[in-house]
Amino acid sequence: MANAKYKIKGNNKIPNYDSELEIEVDDKYEAYSKDIPDPTPYQGGTITWFNAFGVREKSTGRDEDVTYKVTLQSLPAGKRLFALYGGQPHELTTEPEGGKIKFTLNVGDPPIGSGP
Repeated sequence: MANAKYKIKGNNKIPNYDSELEIEVDDKYEAYSKDIPDPTPYQGGTITWFNAFGVREKSTGRDEDVTYKVTLQSLPAGKRLFALYGGQPHELTTEPEGGKIKFTLNVGDPPIGSGP
């Protein structure tokens, strides 16, 4: 199957940072924007959530846990990238992608943020 790309606007809560994400997923699914949660205390600091999205099957509209790739602007120096799923923040491992960073995940609706 072919892949489709979706751009999801963020909330621009981090100064001088473009919080837009590009989600690449199998074209039988689509990515869509969701409400962004309030900041989360974490390890003596705070994670600021700057984007949130879901991945759903086009034909049913149900959220699905399928593998997808996310590309975004590199974070400001000293910040770490997190996703919120299973009720807990999880640090994400990224790799460079043409001046940006990317990661692969298979959780259907994680908020994305940066923190300590």
